[in-house]
Amino acid sequence: MKKFLKFCAIFLTACMSISAIPVLAEATEFVDVSDNDYFYDAVQWGQEAGITYGVDEEHFDPQGEVNRAQAVTFLWRMAGEPVPTAAETFTDVEAGSWYETAVKWAVENEITAGTGDGMFSPYVICDRAMCITMLYRLMDCPFDSIDFEDETEPDENATMEEFGFYMVREMVKSIRQAEMLADVPEGSYFELPVFWGILNGIINEENSGITDENTLFRSEDPCVRGDMISFLYQTKLLDDRKNAPVEVYFDENVLPIPQKYWESLYYYYYNGEDEETGEELLLVISELASIEAAEAMGEENVEGIGELFRIVRVGEDRLHELLCGDMSGIKVFAEDEEGRYYLFCTPTDVRYVRETNEKMNEDIEQWTELNEWARGELCNEIIQRNSNLTAVSFTNTELDMYLARIAYDKYTDYTVSTTEFGPIKPKGVDAAEYAEFLLEGNFVLVEDMEAPDGEYVVLNFPEDNVRYDFFTANKDLVREVRGEYETFYKRGLSNTVNNTEVMQEWYDALAKKAGKK
Repeated sequence: MKKFLKFCAIFLTACMSISAIPVLAEATEFVDVSDNDYFYDAVQWGQEAGITYGVDEEHFDPQGEVNRAQAVTFLWRMAGEPVPTAAETFTDVEAGSWYETAVKWAVENEITAGTGDGMFSPYVICDRAMCITMLYRLMDCPFDSIDFEDETEPDENATMEEFGFYMVREMVKSIRQAEMLADVPEGSYFELPVFWGILNGIINEENSGITDENTLFRSEDPCVRGDMISFLYQTKLLDDRKNAPVEVYFDENVLPIPQKYWESLYYYYYNGEDEETGEELLLVISELASIEAAEAMGEENVEGIGELFRIVRVGEDRLHELLCGDMSGIKVFAEDEEGRYYLFCTPTDVRYVRETNEKMNEDIEQWTELNEWARGELCNEIIQRNSNLTAVSFTNTELDMYLARIAYDKYTDYTVSTTEFGPIKPKGVDAAEYAEFLLEGNFVLVEDMEAPDGEYVVLNFPEDNVRYDFFTANKDLVREVRGEYETFYKRGLSNTVNNTEVMQEWYDALAKKAGKK
């Protein structure tokens, strides 16, 4: 039975979202709730979410029996305390009582009904069968849409939903054939709610005592507060899993894909190294509709069509080569524990494809949304989900490229100068430590800037007729002078040492080595 209790919840389709639960307060530690109790986490969550409180300031009363008023109130709060519109009244529901609104909501939403003769019976104790049934109805009765008499097996054309329904049917059949859950009669009002709870982990060994040896649900037993809050908490966890991103692997790391995009994408997995560069292409993700449209129009080679991004891994030497040139569409976003770097590469040309112009216009918002997701916070989400990855960042302005060439290309021709000694050639001094520090500055362009008065250190590249002025008056500001044109950059990341101080130290080291100081 345990293997059923641990079943992964992927079949809760078309159910109500419970994400509207407000967080109201920090949880109280009750004297009758220990952190060893199976309902401990559920009680903490229930308090924080405002679903249930203790019977007094010190006691939760986990063995207290749940009555009908309490049950519908728990569910109403879990649904976000919606305001009912029905005017349903019962002779035994006191106007203005703590449970009146919850009762009206529950009846209006067919969670439960009265007990007859105009009565709701708010203080009648709920058995376990009724509590799990109410919860099942709150979640829009997800198993009611499954035809359990259907014997059809899914083929390669089956949808995910069809395959899911088949899996549920087979698991229910297995439970029945094993003569489990003898106190859940076939055709009873609570049969599907119990199976739903079992297969989705809401009913588990802790809150129900179900094991391989004991397979009774105890349907007619009173539902106690510890079990009820556990049922609700497990449903909340199920909802979290249902809405959680799908994890796609690239080598040993994972990339989160929002479920709403999962079936819209096409995934290429690679595991090869370019012999010349040492680059490893790990994963390419493209828009599936673009690929299908290209194939429908007779395209045999769909590589690159609909591509949103790819993830490439490189060693340090290859990274240095890349930093020396234009890296348009390439973002270095992570480093692993082995000193390898991860590149997030987005196409610089649009490969969005549809069979007709009308379809192109119709789906452009879909394509735009996918690109906004890919180029948004995805890299940060990858870092958060992979403990072996550390975030890194390099900008790729013209200034960054020249600094990288100084650090990693020994043939780069340049001078460093001030008015004190004039231009000095880079001889005998390791320039990499200075250039690499400056590379970590994450330079950004600054608009509408004027050069400050005063001295500056000049980094000059005579072959390219370009120079960079590092100002003393504004020590994180750099001016690029290319012919008649000026561009200004500012250090994006603050540090205890600024641009101009590094340039001055560099210049002083060169001057000393040249015998000028």
